[in-house]
Amino acid sequence: MDSRARILIVSDTHGDRKYLAEAIDRVQPDELWHLGDSEGDRDWIEKYSGCPVRIVRGNMDTDNSIPYDLIFDIPCHKVFMTHGHRYGVTQDLDSLKNAAKNNNCDIILFGHIHIPVLISPDGANVPWIVNPGSIARPRQDGREHTYIVLTFSKRFDPLFNQQTIKSDR
Repeated sequence: MDSRARILIVSDTHGDRKYLAEAIDRVQPDELWHLGDSEGDRDWIEKYSGCPVRIVRGNMDTDNSIPYDLIFDIPCHKVFMTHGHRYGVTQDLDSLKNAAKNNNCDIILFGHIHIPVLISPDGANVPWIVNPGSIARPRQDGREHTYIVLTFSKRFDPLFNQQTIKSDR
């Protein structure tokens, strides 16, 4: 991965391919990271996106071959990727933060709540905390279908850019 990499981050597609396909077509990602609740669409996502896909298992997923958490390195950062339901994210983010801290991760990506979250570090040992919201079933005010595009600055500082797709429903 280099500084020109464009990563599409989505969550909670729940088998609804329409908005995900639109996001893939718009972004033309170098990688796609799915934060769970794909509901059996892993093969379709891999084929349609035409790029490497990282995916975690959500509470609505039944494929036991998909891990609940992924921890991996990207240039200058370590990522903790999970759906979030096993960390009580509907109540608070404390367990999620502790899991990331225990694994020395400085970027936390999670889904499950269907509401976008973008918290940037404001001091030492404070990670990025990112939730793209749900691209298929949004719950925030305005019910916009949201996703995140991650790019990097020349120094590999992460640049998280929330994008929306207007609903025609």
